[in-house]
Amino acid sequence: MPLMKTLPRTHLKRVLQDYLRIRLLKPDTIDCYQDAVRRWIDDTGLDDLKVITADDVIDWRNRLLTRIARTTWNKERRHLRAVANYALKQSLIEANPFVEVPAAPEPGRLPKTVAIDVVNAGLTLLSKSSGTSHSMSPRWFWGIVVRALYFTGIRRSQLPGIRWGELNLPGRSLLLRYQTSKTFREKYLPIHDDLVADLEYLYQRTCEVLGRTPRPEEQVFNGTLFNPRYQSDELTRDQISRFFQALSEELGQKVSAHRLRHTMATHLAPTGQIRSLQEVLGHTNVKTTMIYVHPDLEQLNAFLGHLPGLRPMGRSC
Repeated sequence: MPLMKTLPRTHLKRVLQDYLRIRLLKPDTIDCYQDAVRRWIDDTGLDDLKVITADDVIDWRNRLLTRIARTTWNKERRHLRAVANYALKQSLIEANPFVEVPAAPEPGRLPKTVAIDVVNAGLTLLSKSSGTSHSMSPRWFWGIVVRALYFTGIRRSQLPGIRWGELNLPGRSLLLRYQTSKTFREKYLPIHDDLVADLEYLYQRTCEVLGRTPRPEEQVFNGTLFNPRYQSDELTRDQISRFFQALSEELGQKVSAHRLRHTMATHLAPTGQIRSLQEVLGHTNVKTTMIYVHPDLEQLNAFLGHLPGLRPMGRSC
């Protein structure tokens, strides 16, 4: 590639290309690495790893944290650290400046969810209103998407990857291929009873549009079949995001695929079946699943009731 021939061996973009050529990474992950390198070069003007110091990283961090979240900066630091580690192992540099600067402490916020009343309001809107936004057309299709995301807990990125050959409606099961998984793990998910009729209806409408039964390799949630204004042949993640943006604007409440996933997990966590929840969500570490486990406030109040009482304070004028 021309870029490889013209850039010095320690240039960040060249090191990144070498690193990505060796690693087998998903397209989304590759984009994250490229975005991190691009932002670093644009923000600092430093593109040679040999001259980058820990002070440069600290200055960049302090500037960046005035406009982006700490989680975002930590993510970009991890990607830059990995690229520089590769250069270090290749003896291209003597030290990794991104290792010397620690991650920024992140606030332990609760997962962002959406109230069930809001979800139901959205489904009512999608069932009764034709609307004007083509991002939400046809509304019956997007209503099925909302319900599918909630009842399965899958990520936005996984929905477009589901194929008819992986959906077993008689057996009430869904195969999630490793190619669509964040953790590269293949697994089966049960299909909730409330979702079966939706998927049967989607299958019927798909057959009507195609004039035949869908092939095993064809996309299940292919909204482009029902909306001629979509330019692509298959539903994309960006189209899903634009739908949720339009839905949120109409509802006046933030709704997204990720919030539906968090909502589903938050409602299932109190059952105490954490291992089952871990499997459904596809977490490799149960600690990730545990963020959805919150003590009941009434139970906590009863627990505090075991404290011995104290003498009440007198009230003076």
